[in-house]
Amino acid sequence: MTGATGVTGPTAPNVTANYQYSSGAAFTTSTPAVFPLIGVTGDGTAITQNGNGTLTLAPNQAYMVDFSVDASIPPASTAGAFVSLNGTNVVGSGVTTFNSTAASQPTFLSSNAIVRTGGTAGTLALNVQGSQATQFGAPAFSVIKIA
Repeated sequence: MTGATGVTGPTAPNVTANYQYSSGAAFTTSTPAVFPLIGVTGDGTAITQNGNGTLTLAPNQAYMVDFSVDASIPPASTAGAFVSLNGTNVVGSGVTTFNSTAASQPTFLSSNAIVRTGGTAGTLALNVQGSQATQFGAPAFSVIKIA
């Protein structure tokens, strides 16, 4: 025997409805550069791959962005990675590390952030930078629409 069924509340959004996961070939840079992403998988219409390493995000949305990238940091130099929206660093998304040894050191850079678009679509990118020629590789870039 079962009791009376209660009132049904609102249906929660499906947070996995729109996502992109990207990877790319290794490359070397000493200046800020957009990581050339490839291998994108997506579902839905709130995220679109642009083909130049960037993604277009739908207007008036919130997204959870998560990334990781390997770096081979030369001696006495710095390497970092961050997410940008419309060419501007997303506050809190950056990670930087310094190699104080006499040999190149492999490291793993990862971070995440909440990104909100305004009334127009936004261009999202994974950016990397080394203070000297630094090799970056094995990126993972995931964007999930959360609202």
